[in-house]
Amino acid sequence: MLQLLRPMETGTNKITEHVIAKLEHEILAALARPHPLMILLPDTASLPANLRRVLPPALQLPPIDREIMLRLLGQTHSATGKVDRMLITPLLPENDALATMDMPSLMSALREPNAPAAARKLAALLAPMANASSDMTLEEIGGDSPAHRAAADIVSDLAAWKRGAARWSDLPHSVLLTGAPGTGKSVLARAIAVTAGVPIIEATLGNWQSAGHLGDMLREMRRSFAQAIRLKPSVLFIDEIDAAGSRAGKDQHNANYRANVIDALLTEIDRLTRAEGVILVAATNHPDVVDPALLRPGRFDLHLSLPLPTQAQIRHMLHRALPGERAEDLAALALAFSGQTPAAIDARLRAARAAARRAGGQLTARALRTTLPAAEPGRAAPDRRIAVHECGHAIVASLLGAVPVRRMQLSSEGGSTSRASAIHEGTAPEFENELTIILAGRAAERLVLGSISAVAGGSADSALQLQFDREFGLGTNGNAWLGEPDMSCSRTMTAPGCG
Repeated sequence: MLQLLRPMETGTNKITEHVIAKLEHEILAALARPHPLMILLPDTASLPANLRRVLPPALQLPPIDREIMLRLLGQTHSATGKVDRMLITPLLPENDALATMDMPSLMSALREPNAPAAARKLAALLAPMANASSDMTLEEIGGDSPAHRAAADIVSDLAAWKRGAARWSDLPHSVLLTGAPGTGKSVLARAIAVTAGVPIIEATLGNWQSAGHLGDMLREMRRSFAQAIRLKPSVLFIDEIDAAGSRAGKDQHNANYRANVIDALLTEIDRLTRAEGVILVAATNHPDVVDPALLRPGRFDLHLSLPLPTQAQIRHMLHRALPGERAEDLAALALAFSGQTPAAIDARLRAARAAARRAGGQLTARALRTTLPAAEPGRAAPDRRIAVHECGHAIVASLLGAVPVRRMQLSSEGGSTSRASAIHEGTAPEFENELTIILAGRAAERLVLGSISAVAGGSADSALQLQFDREFGLGTNGNAWLGEPDMSCSRTMTAPGCG
């Protein structure tokens, strides 16, 4: 007699800690008997280490496909054990869709009175999984940042791997996207999958954690990784990866929980790399709080930042939304949208299009322009000061040859100069270059306009100077560490503890 043991899934189609604990007791009881034993376990679940040690190595069963379904329908809907393969096969869903089938869909289809009806029912139930995505391709996004160019390279490399022209180990196949909210990190991840023509599995730390306790959360994590491997070639997108925290953080509250989550995440990423065929994309607004082990090459090969869109990208967005408009109208509208995130621009377009529909008309560039906030009276002078300030940063960075300036931008929210830090090895000259570039905006205002403004200072810049002197042993105090900077002392020398 063969005894079959398997975890009984809950109504939510999730295998909980309680279910695994019950299965463990059943396995221990079965091991005390002499008859053969078969254990069926989803690849998203894991038995305790003491059981894995005594049980034989697991056999990986192939995903459900058309051949398996034909044999199943022969057993459930035929007295002879066979069905008309020529008739039934075209009625079944494709293998990729069958691989994602859940138990409720299967049981519902098997209730049909005959094999053709069961195949049609299953195809109808799984049809949403096979529908074409409404997400944009990389070409439709039209981005021109290093992140967008790297995404196009990833798609090209994946195509080369699929046709056997490149080895997986030779390709960068993981990327960490950073940037402010609304800059399009999720959109870019989906565009990689759509452009490559592969499925995307989306997950967040929050969704995994909503499953319940630590064991439930880790099972949901493994489920996402296992699904990506099962559907490969594919894209696995993990949003809000910073929610895992860092084992090196000062906050030790729930440190054990955080360590378990990060260790499991590292294990799954390593397993994903060995499996080949899955592009791993993660996104965060706060890369500074991500665990260092996740940031190293091999876990995330590429670290790319998504900045605010350029004028060219904004015009591209507007051309897609308003294809019949004149180029000069779109250019004027793009200038008005300067400094806004793609998400904010898209929201404004949706609202304006809905308003035009309710009014019985069509959205035009000129009509949309009238809905945008008018320029503030007297805005020219502040804009000129901000532009002079940012030019100071850019000119000095270029003259010093310390770091290339990628982009300068002026918007209703202020100005920005996009560049990397001049500090690479942590030497005194590098710190001096960085501080000189920072102070150059202030110097430009004084030189061109004869005065400086409040925008020309800030506690973060002052903290860098204090770190240089007090923590790094490179300044006036010599090779000494005098403690972390106290910004209250930088404001007044009469504060307690200041000397």
